[in-house]
Amino acid sequence: MKKGGMDKTSWIAAGLCMLLLVLYPKIVSHFYPPDPNAAKKKAEKSAHAAATPTNASVAATTPASAPQLSAKESLAPGAVTRTTPEQTAVLENPAIRVVFTTWGGGVKEIELKEHEVEAQEKVFLNRGSPDAVFALRGWTTPGEDLAWKIEKADAQEVVLSAPAHPDGSVVVRRTFRLGGDYLLSLDQQVENKGGAPFALPAYALAGGVGAPIHLRQYEQPYVGTGWFTTDLSYTTHKLPEFLPSHFLFLFPQQGKEKITSREDRQVRWIAAKSQFFAMVLTVKGDPATGAEARKVELSGETMADSPSKVLAVETWMKMPGVDLPPAGQATRSFTLYAGPKEDWRLRGLPEHEDYVMEFGWMGWVSRPLLSVMNWIHKWVGNYGWTIVILTILIKSVLWIPQAKANQSMKKMQVLAPKLKELQEKYKEDPTKLNTEMMKLYKDYGVNPLGGCLPMLIQMPVFLGFYYMLLSSVELRGESFLWIHDLSRPDTVFVLPGLGLPINPMPLIMTAFMVWSMHITPQPQGVDNPGAKMMKFMPILMLVFCYNFSAALSLYWTVQNILSIGQLYYNLRQPMPKLEKVVHPADLVKRGRWKGGMWGRR
Repeated sequence: MKKGGMDKTSWIAAGLCMLLLVLYPKIVSHFYPPDPNAAKKKAEKSAHAAATPTNASVAATTPASAPQLSAKESLAPGAVTRTTPEQTAVLENPAIRVVFTTWGGGVKEIELKEHEVEAQEKVFLNRGSPDAVFALRGWTTPGEDLAWKIEKADAQEVVLSAPAHPDGSVVVRRTFRLGGDYLLSLDQQVENKGGAPFALPAYALAGGVGAPIHLRQYEQPYVGTGWFTTDLSYTTHKLPEFLPSHFLFLFPQQGKEKITSREDRQVRWIAAKSQFFAMVLTVKGDPATGAEARKVELSGETMADSPSKVLAVETWMKMPGVDLPPAGQATRSFTLYAGPKEDWRLRGLPEHEDYVMEFGWMGWVSRPLLSVMNWIHKWVGNYGWTIVILTILIKSVLWIPQAKANQSMKKMQVLAPKLKELQEKYKEDPTKLNTEMMKLYKDYGVNPLGGCLPMLIQMPVFLGFYYMLLSSVELRGESFLWIHDLSRPDTVFVLPGLGLPINPMPLIMTAFMVWSMHITPQPQGVDNPGAKMMKFMPILMLVFCYNFSAALSLYWTVQNILSIGQLYYNLRQPMPKLEKVVHPADLVKRGRWKGGMWGRR
């Protein structure tokens, strides 16, 4: 029996792929070196824009004639100049500590008490953001802010107020309260104290920034924003969309300055998110008119693995104008979820906030896997062993399909001499050859694709694991064997000079995949393009999983070990006998099928 290992050509191709993986960052940095003065140039440009008068820079006499939100500068990050001293207030519960500021009249930063970055440092959301969460734009001249003050601050609520008209006839008042765990509520009341009707223009509320937690470059793909519209659609945008990009080192493209929601869709909530945490700003009652996202730089922060500034994505929610009758008032309410991406917790919110988990079309697999994993963890207490047990359960379910696939491959081995005869007989007539081969498969009841069935079944499970681990915070900081954090790559050291991390778990996973393919029965003398393509699967999986979470590699490694055990068991079984299968249609033609009953004439 010939074993299906990788030939010399395959190993050369694999080596070239790995070499490209190592050298690619060096090639890109050679052709597109970073501009050391980029941050300085951007700061100078922003300062110049703020100092340059525009056609909207003249203060309006009434808020009704104030610059509309469509002005280009209205949502520019950090465009407001501060002239008054900052005042702060605090609300906290066992889960979070929220700091409010008069600079923007909203949330300055949020401390998550139950989550740590590393070295006992707590996770902070919106820290270093150019704008407070709930910062309001559109009721003042661009570059100015409402004059917020703290009216009340105690253990239950914080109240901020500011005049929305220079003469004080219109006042906006904000009352903040903490709800359960990670929930913050806002009641925004606008009061017209005058005797005439008053109209405030459209405005926007800042939804916070999606920023890295560990302040490392590898987190960039997970930093971004998203919004949920009234037609139940979720749109997400991540930081790479705002950065210069290229294909390999060709065709460079500039990043996007801003991204806005579709004008024909209204928005229920916006989210600023990282891989495992999110701030979700939800409007109650009538929906928002739109959303906008922009790239920003966090103030006072630099990347831990480079001297560059920390990039983030800031989201704004666009709201319609406010019409006030004489001596009337109008109130809008909002909620802010600021905490971990825990599916069970987000599913308890009323406006489909669980979409921020981004399970996508694999949610039908990811959610059950996540629920079962958390249930097993309650009994085991370690997420590493939980994944091992969960993999065993999945393999048990797939045992029968795998056994049938192994039997199908053995039948293909037995049938190989006859296939070889057909190939020699009809080598000049490919159409006839294909017809005769299909007939041969039918006569002996062999499915040539039967060996691919287990892989087709396993791929949804693998993708379900992938999307589950992409956003779920449960594995964060959980250790197993040499792995310090199952949600991150299990890097043990980095090769000096190359900057290539050595991650043992993906390498172990690849070794077991090669072993499994080596002992998988393959028919002799039969040209099988599918089998040749499968030789490259270990390399593809290695590249895909190398810098992803160790939990995904752990799952695939355990799954391969179990498959190897099943293959060895299958190899000990006798080879199947080659017998023709009698089909009902053939019996009808021979007159041996009558009235739905078997019989002979």
